[in-house]
Amino acid sequence: MMIHVKNREVVVPGQLVAEGDYRYSEGTFREKDKIYSAVVGLADVKGDQIRVIPLQGRYMPHVGDLVVGVVIDSHKSGWILDLNSPYSGNLFVSELVHRKVDLDQEDISQYLGMGDVVLASVKEVSERMRVLLETMDRGMGQIKGGKMVEISPAKVPRVLGRKGSMLKVIEERTGCTLAVGQNGRIIIWGDNPQQVNLAVEAVLMIEREAHTSGLTDRVSLMLEKEKSGGI
Repeated sequence: MMIHVKNREVVVPGQLVAEGDYRYSEGTFREKDKIYSAVVGLADVKGDQIRVIPLQGRYMPHVGDLVVGVVIDSHKSGWILDLNSPYSGNLFVSELVHRKVDLDQEDISQYLGMGDVVLASVKEVSERMRVLLETMDRGMGQIKGGKMVEISPAKVPRVLGRKGSMLKVIEERTGCTLAVGQNGRIIIWGDNPQQVNLAVEAVLMIEREAHTSGLTDRVSLMLEKEKSGGI
């Protein structure tokens, strides 16, 4: 058994990652006793488990994901939302207002219109990739205010950090609140526009340097430096 890459090393499709009886999962494939990378990403080696975390790629919806959608169409009983994905999301009006709605009596355009931004979770994904959304949790629904920044969905785990560590650093250092969608869209709220811009800068820094180690410390240092510089 042999590992041919360092942990967190950037690998490319077809690159030999390991040989032997290792367990392999996402981003890898096996040919005989050799395991190769299937994507551009970070090699992640934990014990006898090997995977490659993608650095690129479109968002693929999964049940339970938090997403930020943009209304692109409507129908009699709800709306179609762009999810920064090959697949759009369907949000029924009853899932937005949390009650039964008489569609013959109510004009649903009073609730959402074209271009409105919605924070939702993925309720169901069918075999044909029909995506149903819901807004059951507190804070979900139409988003008012805030600034939206869009990054590669593959970099979202780095923005969150382990157990939310990176997200906590950004929020504590800037005084802003962030809603991080698994589809790569992030909403940032704050009373101070300069602090909001600083949070945006931190998110974009994470996207650029997602493949590097020690990133949480560098982001924290950058935020402290900018803060002490008068921002």
